[in-house]
Amino acid sequence: MVSIRGEVEGRRERLIALVLLLQDATKVNPVTQEEIVRDLVIDEFPASAKGPRKIRAYDGSDTAVRQKFERDKASIRELGFQIETVALDDGGAGYWIDPKSAYAPPIYFSDDESRVVQLALRLYGFGSTGAFSVFSEGPAGDGGLEFSNYYTPVLRALNLRRALVFDYRSSTNKSRMVEPLAIEVFHGAPYLVARVFGTEEIKGYRFSRMTSMPNVLHDTFNVDDATLEVARSWRPEYTKTPTPVDVVVTTNENYRDLLLRQYPRAVAANKKEGRVEVGITFDSQWAALRFVLEAADRVALKNPKSLKSDLEDWLKQVNRGKTPPIESLAFAGPATNDVLGQTLQLLHAVYLSEDGLRVSELATRFSLEPDHVRLIMDRLVSLQPLGDRHGHPAHVIKECDDWDDEAKDDSTYRADFSDADAQDGEPSPLMWRDLFELNIALREASRVYTDPAIFSAVGKIENTIQAFVNVDSPINEPLLAEVQLAVEQHEQIKIEYTAGVEEESRVRSIEPREIRVLNGHTLVRAYCTTRQSWRTFRVDRIRSVLAKSPAVEQREPDAAVNWLTQVGDEGDEVVAIVEPYRRWLFEPLHNAQWSVLDDGRSAVRFRVSNTSFLDNLMLQAGGGAVIATPAYAKAGHELAKRIADQL
Repeated sequence: MVSIRGEVEGRRERLIALVLLLQDATKVNPVTQEEIVRDLVIDEFPASAKGPRKIRAYDGSDTAVRQKFERDKASIRELGFQIETVALDDGGAGYWIDPKSAYAPPIYFSDDESRVVQLALRLYGFGSTGAFSVFSEGPAGDGGLEFSNYYTPVLRALNLRRALVFDYRSSTNKSRMVEPLAIEVFHGAPYLVARVFGTEEIKGYRFSRMTSMPNVLHDTFNVDDATLEVARSWRPEYTKTPTPVDVVVTTNENYRDLLLRQYPRAVAANKKEGRVEVGITFDSQWAALRFVLEAADRVALKNPKSLKSDLEDWLKQVNRGKTPPIESLAFAGPATNDVLGQTLQLLHAVYLSEDGLRVSELATRFSLEPDHVRLIMDRLVSLQPLGDRHGHPAHVIKECDDWDDEAKDDSTYRADFSDADAQDGEPSPLMWRDLFELNIALREASRVYTDPAIFSAVGKIENTIQAFVNVDSPINEPLLAEVQLAVEQHEQIKIEYTAGVEEESRVRSIEPREIRVLNGHTLVRAYCTTRQSWRTFRVDRIRSVLAKSPAVEQREPDAAVNWLTQVGDEGDEVVAIVEPYRRWLFEPLHNAQWSVLDDGRSAVRFRVSNTSFLDNLMLQAGGGAVIATPAYAKAGHELAKRIADQL
């Protein structure tokens, strides 16, 4: 549960008052910094024993006030709100926020659609930072989709066909001006596909490498169908003239079966001594090389010769190069609590509920203490940012069953739009980023559930945002439906399973409890009766389901609250130095911390509890990464040698 701290709550009060005030302003009636500094008042924190006292939100010297105001504006922009500046007749500046810059048009889901939205978000959502708590009655778990506030301005720009400008880190960190065409999701990693401004070049930009909030420009652009088709066919390993490559490898029968499931067009032929030859066609030489590296020593490459030559050169560079001393590296600390985003989520959950929400319901959804919920929501009820000019902008009222014991009452907070401008109508509870999350989550859910409500909900979203979003799901998971059925019917299933770095499959008996998606792979959390513990399994590595029966025994509770992303929370700390073009391999690592070096490379700090995982990671990075931690300076060397000996 989140604790209440005076300094944090004082900042929350000031930020929410400012953002609601700026949303209530308009282009023709903006508010100036002088008006805000003079008239904006908030509750004092910590509150005095006699109750909160109203104080000025911005107080102090001119320099201190200006710095605090600029920091607050930056915090608001980091949530995706575009603060507009208006030049006034007296030479001063006024400010306002167009709510449409952050909020999408409202979408009204049916009861069936709301139900599948909840299912989809639990399967494949941002987690507690996303839209789950706005829709669901229970607390959110960890998320499977890369979270970013940057989705909000990008979706808006896509919808309006407007250009974008943002800072982006590839070999260097520099500003990019582009015309957005599509959002593509590959293995759970989202990319903006855009045309470079003033050219015909189509490029992809990974959201996690954007280093500033994208700014939606007023410049509009036109695009023809042929250009859109190029954008939709873009891939992370995209080349202008991709040349198909036929690859032949040998492996054992078990790994052959895994490859045939993952690559349905592959062909196989039996060879001597239990070996099998497998042929697969890839779009490019780079895609073929990635396949061989991911398979590591579980396959032996036979053809083509050009790929063998590339592989030989690659293996010589695995985890080799110069590194700075670890003690000279500085990593960014953990992110601070997003008090503004958390408050807006509470507000939007109330907006979305026809009957309102009680203190206890909000506390459960958002993992807050009831007293903390009362503290936040009561301020939304009583906020009067600039008195008569901008009063009660939150549109929330409080209903108490026992006003005499208000501090302990399970009060209901309800949306009340009777004071809203009739021309503007009711505010939308969903930001642009929420619609992106819902769209992707529903598309992924359609692979697990066969429900018409999923497709009708997707249709409503896409008709509203008018933006192209595509999810690339190359992983073949033929047993997904059978595993999902075992979850729903509370069954125990006996499976043949091939672990991540092993050649042979083993028989396991598991009781599946929950299915989630992370980095493009579907994972199932299950109690493994073979190992007598809770384990996580990748569905595409299940070779077959041998038997099933009702799960009748009571199992010990799962100690992992956020089992989806718990990998990497324990183990040895490792620091790697990574070239910009190999960051994508390390970016999905849970809880990784980053730092940019003077030479343009990045340092990444993470934890590993499995040395085989680190060996395979360094193999895939090749000459693009080197370990700075002395204990792991030779990670990947032995694996690279074994592969080289097979060539």
